[in-house]
Amino acid sequence: MARPYRRTVSFQNPTPNPNPNLILIPKSKHVRSISLPCGRTHPLIPQLRDQFTDLRSRSGPGRVVDGLTRLKSVLDSFDDVLQLPQTLDSLSSKTDVVERLLEDFLTFVDVYEVFHVSMLGLKQEVSSAQMGIRTMDGSNLGLYVKAQKKIGSEISKLISTLESTTTATDEEFHDELGGVINDVHQLVVSVSKTVFDSVSGSLGPGRKPVWAGFGVGKKDGGGGGVEEIVEVVKGVEKLMESKKKKKKDKKEKEEMKREVLKRMHEMEECVGEFERVGERVFRSLITTRVSLLNILTHA
Repeated sequence: MARPYRRTVSFQNPTPNPNPNLILIPKSKHVRSISLPCGRTHPLIPQLRDQFTDLRSRSGPGRVVDGLTRLKSVLDSFDDVLQLPQTLDSLSSKTDVVERLLEDFLTFVDVYEVFHVSMLGLKQEVSSAQMGIRTMDGSNLGLYVKAQKKIGSEISKLISTLESTTTATDEEFHDELGGVINDVHQLVVSVSKTVFDSVSGSLGPGRKPVWAGFGVGKKDGGGGGVEEIVEVVKGVEKLMESKKKKKKDKKEKEEMKREVLKRMHEMEECVGEFERVGERVFRSLITTRVSLLNILTHA
């Protein structure tokens, strides 16, 4: 009788009732407590989804460049998710998905490289045009107008290149990581299209930029927006017309020159900001692509 008594003491539960079924209760709770931390396999994803919501909600007036800044933050957070061991485990068996993403991100990198070069070129043209405005050199101003239209056309072509990326994940990839990959892909395309459409529209013949979505609008705070580009193009064209009209009052022409030069300076700052933020997005895209390549290498 001593042996059974000792067994009862060794399994004693704080609950006075010695019912053997009580032993199963802590075991059941213990199993659930182990499974809970594994329920969310990607701890950084909730934060990334908050950034998706923030970026999509920015549809009121603002600045085009704000969309690019937020897109860079999304890409940086996505790259953090790609570093997680859980992500490596999940994507190691889905090399086809990773390969498609690598192709699409290569396209994104190429597109932003062209955008960056275009902004640098536009900056140089603006600088040259300012000299033409001061000297009222008609030929110089004419070259500027042609150059900015050409740059606008080149940026416009980037939109169709973006649309050629299909992407993302296959129908069987329905877990939360698959959804995040699709969202990131879609945001890169949509934000970039909005930016390129607005910039190219302000430089093109119609000059009708898209003032909707992702902070597109007038200048505010300490930065620039697409409207500066529109105003400069209009101002330069007016100056060229006034040069042809000899009857135009000299004082009025000087006033017009000062106004256009002021706008030109604002445009220079605006284009410089596009160039800087666009380059940051470009570098984030490269970093993300390297992370995807590492996943494929270890698959």
